[in-house]
Amino acid sequence: MKKIFLYMFLMVLILSIISSFSLIGCKTKVAETTKVAETTKVAETTAAAKKFTVGYDIYWEGNSWSLQMAEEFKWTIESKYKDIVGQAYYTSSNGDIAKNVSNFEDLVAKKCDIIFITPLTPDNLISQVDAAMAEGIKVVIFGAGYAGKNYTAYVNADDFAKGKSSAEWLVKTLNGKGDIVMINGIAGNQAAIDSNNGALSVFDKEPGIKVLDIGYSDWDPGKTKTITQDFLQAYPDLDGIWLFNEPRSSTEVFLEMGLPFVPINWEAENGALRLWKENINKGLVAEACSKPQYLSAIACDVGMAALTGKTFEKDTIVPNPIDTAADLDKIIKPDLSDKVWVHTTIPDEKLKEIFPK
Repeated sequence: MKKIFLYMFLMVLILSIISSFSLIGCKTKVAETTKVAETTKVAETTAAAKKFTVGYDIYWEGNSWSLQMAEEFKWTIESKYKDIVGQAYYTSSNGDIAKNVSNFEDLVAKKCDIIFITPLTPDNLISQVDAAMAEGIKVVIFGAGYAGKNYTAYVNADDFAKGKSSAEWLVKTLNGKGDIVMINGIAGNQAAIDSNNGALSVFDKEPGIKVLDIGYSDWDPGKTKTITQDFLQAYPDLDGIWLFNEPRSSTEVFLEMGLPFVPINWEAENGALRLWKENINKGLVAEACSKPQYLSAIACDVGMAALTGKTFEKDTIVPNPIDTAADLDKIIKPDLSDKVWVHTTIPDEKLKEIFPK
C-alpha cells in the first residue's frame, strides 16, 4: 500500500515538473512574439512618419497663368516628392477672399504638415497663418505680397520691378510722349498693387506721358477684352497700353475693330507669342516681361526642404523673364496649346495632357 502511494506521489511530482517546464516554454514563446510585434509596429510608425500631409489653396483658376501655376505645383509633388507625401489636399478660392480664409482653415483642420497659399490681399490671412504656425504647421506664402511676418517661407517675383520694367519699355518705345491706359489684375491684390506702383514710379516722372485711365480685369480674358473695347471707344487717339497679363485679349480687340496697333507690353503665353509673331509685319510692337507661374514649383521645393530639415531661404525673389521679338522663334512651342506658358518646369508631354489643343 505504501508502495502504491509512493508511486502515485512520484508520478504526480514528475507530471508537475514536466508541466512547469512546458509553461515556462509557453511564456518564453509569448514574450518573443510580443517583442517581434512591437518591433514591427515601431518600424511601421517610423515609415509612416516620413509621409507628410500637404495642403495647397489655388487662389484663382480664371486664366491659363493661374491654372498652370497650380499644375506646376502638382507636377513638382508628383515628380519629386511622391515618396514622402502621403496625402495632398487641393482647394480653390477662385478669387474669393472669404474662401481664401476658409480654405486655409480647412487645411489646418485636416492636420496638414505644411500649407502652401497665395493670399488674395496682403492682410486677409495674417491671424490664421499665425495660429497655424503656433500649432507647428509650416506655411509657405507665394505668388503675392503678404503683410504678416510669421511664416515658414515666402516666394514671389518682384511685381514692382515687373511693373517698372514694362513701363520703362513703353516710355522708351513712345519716345517719352503719349496718352496711355493701364489694365491691371485683381484690385487689392498685392501683386496688382505692386506692379501698378512700379509702373507709376516711371510714368509719374515722365511729363510727356499721360495716364488717361486704369481698369481692373481680374486677370480674366473676357473682362480684359471688354475693358480694352471701352477704353478704345473712350480714347480713340490712344498711344499705348500698359497691361499686366492677357495681351492676347487686348490685341484681338484691335484686330476685330480694324484699328492700327499701339505698343503694348506682353506675356510669355504660347498663344500670345504666336499672335505677336503673326502681327509683327502689321505693326505690332511689344516686349514680354512675365511673372513666372513656376513660382509654385519653387515654393514647393522650398517648403519640402523646410519640412525635411534641409537648408532653405526664408525669402526668395524670382526674376521675371524678359523676351523680345528676337526670342520668339526660340521660345514658341508649336506643338502645344495656346494656353501653355513657355517658361515652365513641366515637360512638354505632360503639358499636352494638361492643356490639350
